[in-house]
Formats: sequence, C-alpha cells, structure tokens
Amino acid sequence: MLATLKKEIRRGVLGIRDSLSVQDRINFSRQICNNLLNLEEFSKAKVVHFFLNTKSEVITEDAVRKSLLIGKDVVVPVIDKEHKRILLSKLNDYDNELMVMPHGIHEPRTEFFRPVQLNNIDLMAIPGVAFDKSGHRLGYGAGYYDKLLETEHTRPLLVALAFELQIVDEIPVGSHDVRVDMIVTEERIIRITGSAGLHSRLTWNS
Repeated sequence: MLATLKKEIRRGVLGIRDSLSVQDRINFSRQICNNLLNLEEFSKAKVVHFFLNTKSEVITEDAVRKSLLIGKDVVVPVIDKEHKRILLSKLNDYDNELMVMPHGIHEPRTEFFRPVQLNNIDLMAIPGVAFDKSGHRLGYGAGYYDKLLETEHTRPLLVALAFELQIVDEIPVGSHDVRVDMIVTEERIIRITGSAGLHSRLTWNS
C-alpha cells in the first residue's frame, strides 16, 4: 500500500515537473539558488553539499559555481551502484573535474575523487520528487539519500531544493524515510518546525 501510494505521487509530480518549459526551469532554478545563497544558514556553513542536477531537476550549476567562488568547500555525490550507496567527494573545479556518467549524472572523474565524511558537512542541498510541509521527502525509489543519512547521529542541515509544484499535501512515509529541515522553492522558504537542531551541525530558530 505504501509503495503504491508513493509510486502514484511520484508519477504525478514527475509528469508535471517534466512539463515545465526550459525557460521556466532556468528562471525558477535561478530564483531557488538565489534564495538558498541568501539564507543565514548558508552564510554560516563552511562545507556545503550540492546534488548535480539531471533531467528536470532544479539546476544547481550557478549555486555550485558561486559557492566555489566565495570560498565554500563544495561536496558532490558519487553514486556507487555496485553497493547501492552515495559516496561524497570534494569538488574544486566545476569545469575541469566533472564528467557525465552512464547514468546521466555529472560526477568527479576518478582522479579527482576526494572522499569526505558526512559529519564534516554543514549544509546539504538534496533533490527529490516531492515534499510536504512537514519535511517528508519522496525520492526516486532507490533510497540512496535515506541510506546515507540514517547512518549518522550528527548530520548536515538538510535543505531540499524544489520547484513549488513539487510541494504536496502529504507524503506517505516509512520508518527509514528521512525528513528535511528546510525546503527552498522559487517562491518561499519552508522551515520545518522541530526538525533542525536534532541532528544538525547548524541551528536556527524555528
């Protein structure tokens, strides 16, 4: 039942997200990234994680470049398909260190893999298919981020980057689903009451 509900929501939201025009996706992504970079929590963070977008996700390139420019330590995910997990790698140069992998996502080339531990990251911008105002997240079904985040008691501040159309009334959740602390869309910042500060290295007043 839970899997069926998730599948229905996933299919519906992805259909709408995929229908965004290229220009809307560019414009909305730019506003989302501006909203993120203007956060006090982002200013405080020294080490930040960004997903590198694929398909119709929020475009993160500008935010990554600006973060590198202002001296943040930037971390990006590397998919370990053999063990079905996410590894984390420090990125120094957006233009020269990345390549498109067979699964369609940009990742650091092997010679530029610099491992980072999750508990060294202050703020983690993560993707997803849908979110609700309680911070529940619906991913793509593989559980990569849930597996990564459930292993640590102290974790980064989790910030979802999403288009407004990805916000739904309620996400059905299981015992291993991880809540985000904040959702940043092109229209607003949703801070999840009672979520941040339980595990995070950064704190804010909800």
